[in-house]
Amino acid sequence: MRLCAVALIVGCALTVPAAGQTRVDVEPIRPSDASGTCAYKPNGVEKNYLNNVSKGETVNGPAGDPYSIHGKAGKYIAWFGIVRGITPPAQPGGYVQLLVEHRYFDGSSDCRMMEVSQSGGGDFAGMLRVDPAMIPPLALVRIYGVVIRDKDHVPQVLGQYMRVWPWHTFTFMQYGPADQSNPRWAKLANAGGGGPIYNSSPTEDYYRRVLGDPLAFGLNLKAE
Repeated sequence: MRLCAVALIVGCALTVPAAGQTRVDVEPIRPSDASGTCAYKPNGVEKNYLNNVSKGETVNGPAGDPYSIHGKAGKYIAWFGIVRGITPPAQPGGYVQLLVEHRYFDGSSDCRMMEVSQSGGGDFAGMLRVDPAMIPPLALVRIYGVVIRDKDHVPQVLGQYMRVWPWHTFTFMQYGPADQSNPRWAKLANAGGGGPIYNSSPTEDYYRRVLGDPLAFGLNLKAE
């Protein structure tokens, strides 16, 4: 098993090994008795990047908002999504490309853990200078950066910062505009048995049902 695959369950401390690499912070598991809905809380470093986000891009996809991840070239965005594929750089020191399933975000969260929509605007690619072996597949991420183009209907984001939520630190709700997600991911999930999408104490079985088996994704993702 790849280094830090267990980050899906218990979290993994990511550090920036050298200058020029993309800053990555991993959210630790924090047991909490809090309840209700809270405003999203950026961490200390994240605030600096949040201040750069283009107007109208801090929140994307609340109820009634026909948000699209397309047509955003030149915008500085802060998109949430699930890491599906990881492509190592062609040359040492180059960009790692993450294939990310976008998830809508209305600006709020569960007070116990991060919460995003089960629906999203489709796939996008995040290009970052990170160690690909340290990125947990099927984790929730928020990538800050500039959209440089749409390639084959997949926005390409030059990432400057990424915050990571491993399994047990995030959950889902159903809201937002029409779901534009890649149907490929639903086919690879284990959702045949149904069940509620929101879970305040998600287990491994919950994530496998909603997202699929982590061993089928990441660096092991097979092309269609």
